[in-house]
Amino acid sequence: MAEEDIEKAAGIGGGGGSKLVPILLVVNVVLVGAVLAVFLLRGGGGGGGGGGDHAVATEKAGEKKAEGKKGEPPAPGPTVKLADFVVHLRNVESDRYARLSFEIEVATEEDKNRIGALMPRIRDGFITYLSDRTLDELRGSEAIGRTKLALEERLAQMTPGVKIQALYVTDLVIQ
Repeated sequence: MAEEDIEKAAGIGGGGGSKLVPILLVVNVVLVGAVLAVFLLRGGGGGGGGGGDHAVATEKAGEKKAEGKKGEPPAPGPTVKLADFVVHLRNVESDRYARLSFEIEVATEEDKNRIGALMPRIRDGFITYLSDRTLDELRGSEAIGRTKLALEERLAQMTPGVKIQALYVTDLVIQ
């Protein structure tokens, strides 16, 4: 008798026919359709009229995206790779060293050439700042973010007239 009660509650047996299963199917189909519609309208499907493939093709053709449009980052500019920095960290207990690599992204090729001419000044400013850091001031993503921000500010002061778009830490080793 217990099996019959379970089957009736689940709507499996007895031909009584529950309306719960068809209602759940309809609700499920509507929800899946809504999620799919939102996904496609936001451009997440890659379909959207071939927008994804077209964007790749136009970037490969050398066309730059328009800067300043809402929601779009500016087009990447040329970069200047700085020679590695090896600095002795400020630490009372032991000798610690950090090796860092940076790349500077600028707006134009002309700015790239200006950076090259200012390289001794830039290296001096970076070494001066980095050698005054402790191990804790370089450990972790938040600490690296603060260090990058400070170096970007110094870089802006050392390179008047050059539009610096970004500073990238490309390597960091602490020993």
